[in-house]
Amino acid sequence: MSRIAMTFSPIIRRTDDFGRDALTTAGRVWPGRLRSAGLLAGALVIFAGCQRGERPGQAASPPPPPKVLVSHPVERPLAETREYTGHLEAVETVSIRARVRGVLQRIHFEEGAEVEQGALLYELDPSEYQAAVDEKAADIARLEHELRLAESEAKRSSELYEQKATSRESWESKQSKLAVTKVEREKARAALRQAELNLSYTKIYAPISGRVGRTLVTVGNLVGYNEPTLLTTIVRMDPIYVNFEIPERDLLRFEQTDQAQSSSWSLMQAPLGIGLETETGYPHAGIINFRENRVESETGTVLVRGTLPNPDRKLVPGLFARIQVPVGRPKPRLLVPETSLAADQRGRYVLVVDTDDTVEQRPVQIEMNLEHRGFLPIREGLTATDRVIVSGLQRARPGTKVTPEFVQPEEVVQVAAPTVAARRKVQ
Repeated sequence: MSRIAMTFSPIIRRTDDFGRDALTTAGRVWPGRLRSAGLLAGALVIFAGCQRGERPGQAASPPPPPKVLVSHPVERPLAETREYTGHLEAVETVSIRARVRGVLQRIHFEEGAEVEQGALLYELDPSEYQAAVDEKAADIARLEHELRLAESEAKRSSELYEQKATSRESWESKQSKLAVTKVEREKARAALRQAELNLSYTKIYAPISGRVGRTLVTVGNLVGYNEPTLLTTIVRMDPIYVNFEIPERDLLRFEQTDQAQSSSWSLMQAPLGIGLETETGYPHAGIINFRENRVESETGTVLVRGTLPNPDRKLVPGLFARIQVPVGRPKPRLLVPETSLAADQRGRYVLVVDTDDTVEQRPVQIEMNLEHRGFLPIREGLTATDRVIVSGLQRARPGTKVTPEFVQPEEVVQVAAPTVAARRKVQ
């Protein structure tokens, strides 16, 4: 460094002298001094850089091992599942029809509202049927009078017949008239009941509790002419059915599990998870309560029905539904976050950190038809004590050292929130 300083010193002096002479001749000494100061500053910078330079042959220190997040596999009870698609169906559906002919006078409900059983829905013009009731009541009153007269004549005829004061034909005639009058009275009573029944049909009530649909006939229209006119429908909303079909292969799998776990599990009481098209997962719970008694030979499927509560009325009959059915009871299984799995030509694998913090690539086997909120079950390849890298896989290489940092796997799943597309890519 001293040689460099000695080399630049004469150059600086000669440059300074040359500049001073030239600028003095021109009458401008001050700009020349600035140029000399600039050259001097450049020399000092070069000198300082040489002082800080590395010595030849000195090796660079290696970087520290990269940090990765690790966790142990989580052990949780899970059951093998099957997924299907189906539709929701009302438990009860009633068509409200006009049972008698008449003009619609009043509508007593709001379309789309919930109605209770026995609530008044429609009123027809009752005048025609009220007149029929009055007429039948009058017929009964007349026959009651005729019956009293016939009883009196029959009694007197019997007394005279006993005294041999009248003929047998006359006695039988009075007795026959009494019997016919009694029959006519019963017939009139039946006609009165029919007339009263027709009159009651002019007021239409809700046979079940549920949600009423739109009215198909408005006030002032004639209904019930030649056939019962459909007025509206009522569907029961709570509980609600879900119908879906399962292939015969799954049916046989369910029956095998039913036989193996006959005391603790049955398809007819198996729980259901139901999710709508816009929902994530299966937030609605139900239970299977019906299975068709035969398999459709054309499709190779069997109809299964489940029931689920619907207190908030969010589930509407006819909606598309996704159904998840467990196969047997849950068993303990090891789970790892989906983001910790990778795949190559040999199959799926995870990166495990051994006791000396060295990364190891471990092939694993995944349980099919099992999933639990961002986790995947491992059938083979891991133990509960393994340290699996759950975050930072891009910084870890098999055979290299890492700096592991423990983290709860739930935190990784919550942050990662893998999408359906990512899940399919892993699988």
